[in-house]
Amino acid sequence: MRLKQEQFVPFMIAVGILTMGIIVVSSFSFNNKQIRQFRENIVASDSLAIMPLKVVGTDSTIRIRDFNGQKSLLVFWASWSEKSVSMLDEIELLHAGQDSLTVIAALVKDAEESLNEVKKYPHFIYTDGVHLYNHLKVPGFPSYILFDENSEVLTSNIGYEKGIGNDSLAVFFE
Repeated sequence: MRLKQEQFVPFMIAVGILTMGIIVVSSFSFNNKQIRQFRENIVASDSLAIMPLKVVGTDSTIRIRDFNGQKSLLVFWASWSEKSVSMLDEIELLHAGQDSLTVIAALVKDAEESLNEVKKYPHFIYTDGVHLYNHLKVPGFPSYILFDENSEVLTSNIGYEKGIGNDSLAVFFE
């Protein structure tokens, strides 16, 4: 079957629109699948609370379980990501009003050496989070996991939107 000259351009436009539609639907489906897989990995991970995280600049390690009795917030972030810094700024505001919150800033996607000598958030515990980030198959950053006083997962989030680091977490401290 052969297209007439005047039918070729409308045919190509239709093929292009159909292809773009397939790409958009596939992208959203893939992203949702990654988020669902991450949340399933959190639930299925029996080692999440006991997996050691190396404290940046030292030879020591910590575990989420080390902070039983208070809530812990594990934040996956990158030092060069503006959205990561914005989330950490919001979490710092939340942390300032909470005595019973430990913030573990797990550095991913860049080297320990890239972290400034003078850390912007002095009350955070800075760790190398690459191993845990890969273990949980976190689909993006900044991301966080909030643990209760018994090291059980309360909530998690992937990505940054204004208010996600303070307003969304504040409900867990009321």
